[in-house]
Amino acid sequence: MTDPGARGGGGGRGHRGGRAWWSSRFLALIEGMSLPDPLRAGRVLVRTEAVLSVRRSGNLVVAMVRDQGEDLHKARLAVRTFGDADWRRVEDALASEARYAAALLAGSMPAGIEPAFAALGLSLFPTRADDLAMDCTCSDWQRPCAHLVAACHQLADTIDLDPFVLLALRGRERDALLGEIRRLRPHPAARAGRGTRTFSWPAGPGWPRAEPGPPDTPTMAATTATGPADEGAEPLPRSVSAFWSSPVPADRRGAASDRHAPAARPDILLELCGPLAVEPFGDLREALRPAYQLFTAQRRATSTQDTPRDPG
Repeated sequence: MTDPGARGGGGGRGHRGGRAWWSSRFLALIEGMSLPDPLRAGRVLVRTEAVLSVRRSGNLVVAMVRDQGEDLHKARLAVRTFGDADWRRVEDALASEARYAAALLAGSMPAGIEPAFAALGLSLFPTRADDLAMDCTCSDWQRPCAHLVAACHQLADTIDLDPFVLLALRGRERDALLGEIRRLRPHPAARAGRGTRTFSWPAGPGWPRAEPGPPDTPTMAATTATGPADEGAEPLPRSVSAFWSSPVPADRRGAASDRHAPAARPDILLELCGPLAVEPFGDLREALRPAYQLFTAQRRATSTQDTPRDPG
């Protein structure tokens, strides 16, 4: 697999000020393992765009780097992957936190994701020498050599644009990870229903009561998460045509609606979907709530203007 943007000419974004936190952290860890001379030489190779290509396949990265003597060298870097059991624990942890899931599903790396890995005894970033395997066709005995340093700068550029490359180096590709997070996340309605009680919608005047059907036929009577609907509430009609039609005369419809409809919450959908944490803005629902309230107010105003008035 070749990551988009991971080939050739990587000097343009090779400065710390322009990097995202995840690529800066990755590069700082790699450079921290390097001795001063190859580190300086590697940065020179980056500035002169000596990295001709970088290709990734799973957790293995292979770069072709031309040194100052015009010799071409192959630099290879492999990152230790997590096992399937560890990844299942990671996926459970990420899916259980809305802020992690929301950021990842939006294509970003959550700022607090490192503690989530640490709580499981794991590290997202390669922090130890045995987390990495490095080699190069050059004669330098130091690892990382200048060519590996330059290759890691180019790899950091790729991680900067796509943080999922970092997760892929640990053994989980983007589509597989996001698919599992979506599968593990409870449905919004299920999250909203935990510990809450719902109520049946009373039928309006003239709505037919549901006729009893065969013993095994399910009825449309409303139920709750903890038991049956409130006693005395009329069930919804069994007939689909009756459900979508109103037996109330048009001139009485406004009064009937006011009397039987429960108080509407314009932001109920936001509550059902749960927290929408987006770094660095926080819960996105707070930004959306005024728009929902304004829309509902305008709709009610329009509905009031259209309601027929009694000429008497």
